[in-house]
Amino acid sequence: MPASLAEFVEGLRREGALLTVRREVDPNFELNAVVRKIQAGPNRAVLFERVRGSRFPVLSNALGSTAAVARLLGVGIEGVAQRWAALTDPSASAAEGEHAAPAAAELEEISLAELPHIVYCEKDAGPYITAGIIVARDPESGVVNLSYHRMQMIGPDELRCRLSTSGDLFRIQQKMEKGGAPLKVVVAIGVPPAVMLAGGSTIAPERSEYELAARIEGKRFPLVASPGFGLPVPAATEFLIEGEILAGVRRPEGPFGEWMDYYVPVTDNHVFRVERVFARRGALFYAISSGSSEELAISSVPIAGSIYACVRTWVPSLRDVSCFPLLQFCALKLERPPEGHAQRAIVAAFGAEMNRVLYCVAVDEDVNIHDWQDVLWAMATRCRPDRDIFQIPNLPSFARDPHRMHWGRLGVAAVKPQAHAADFERKRTPGFDGIVLGDYIDAG
Repeated sequence: MPASLAEFVEGLRREGALLTVRREVDPNFELNAVVRKIQAGPNRAVLFERVRGSRFPVLSNALGSTAAVARLLGVGIEGVAQRWAALTDPSASAAEGEHAAPAAAELEEISLAELPHIVYCEKDAGPYITAGIIVARDPESGVVNLSYHRMQMIGPDELRCRLSTSGDLFRIQQKMEKGGAPLKVVVAIGVPPAVMLAGGSTIAPERSEYELAARIEGKRFPLVASPGFGLPVPAATEFLIEGEILAGVRRPEGPFGEWMDYYVPVTDNHVFRVERVFARRGALFYAISSGSSEELAISSVPIAGSIYACVRTWVPSLRDVSCFPLLQFCALKLERPPEGHAQRAIVAAFGAEMNRVLYCVAVDEDVNIHDWQDVLWAMATRCRPDRDIFQIPNLPSFARDPHRMHWGRLGVAAVKPQAHAADFERKRTPGFDGIVLGDYIDAG
């Protein structure tokens, strides 16, 4: 597990997994267009060395697939959900040992204007910070919370961001706002990969995502006090923005092209007053294309892990869970499920994740749930629509759904009947996996 973003990038470079764009790119649309084109093709991490208007290079698509997350977690793709469930188990022991502290970072104070001002979509209100993790301390418990939030760049000293009412940061901010006080926070951009993953998870409010990051990493990593506020940040962080989320102040933010590939309309959201901005010497800016395979991979692994932990309680035959490439879909792999257990697993999955997952498909152990073409094959050949598909009507989804388009749930049991399992054996061609086409086809 790399201990810094720079170390991670160097590892990608050595493995030939990093694409480099050396020509200058426009941060208005062009950069994001290149990222999305790469995700549709080789789907590798990409480093933009020259971004117009800023001296800082930009990294994107660092974790563009579940497979990329799996490599970081040290498992195969089929073990991601189980591994995440183990990492987030409240009874899991804390990480032992600590990475050696790096040399003291040479921080320079810069202005917000010097950061890359990336505009992603045609109707976006302006440039956004999309990979910033807000670090905040609960004033009562002292627990440090980490969470991703999009931030619209308004001017030299103002950001605007939406705090989800179901999130811990909103809860912490409300405690301060009730007393009329702003909440002092730090935005960390370009953190170690373990923190990148932990920041996108949902855990109990009495625990810090730094604890989860240490479990992911296998070691605790050095934290240092931010220069002005003294909030703990990873020593290897590339950029720090210190400021306050103002109490009782809301201003228009948006529109912005969000994760479902629609624009979130203009709404009055929280205001972040910037006080200081710092960058490491030779800092690398990190940007996530909203709704891209990278954002969905970072989001889907914690969801799959929580579903795995819950469903296994009721259906021990569960072997794997996938919620990628779309967070609204969930696939469950079951091993020889008894009659009715596919439906039981589906209901448990819906109960484990009430915000995103709308469709759940249960399949057998011979189906690759990380390939939705294979899942669709199971639906086409092992599901009787008038018997094996069921709805849960009028069940709300996430709070920001004014048109109620995401209400209700649909479950699909696409498993072979165990009484006639022999009739549903998949055909196989021996030797297929060992075939290398270059041994048979003349490249000329």
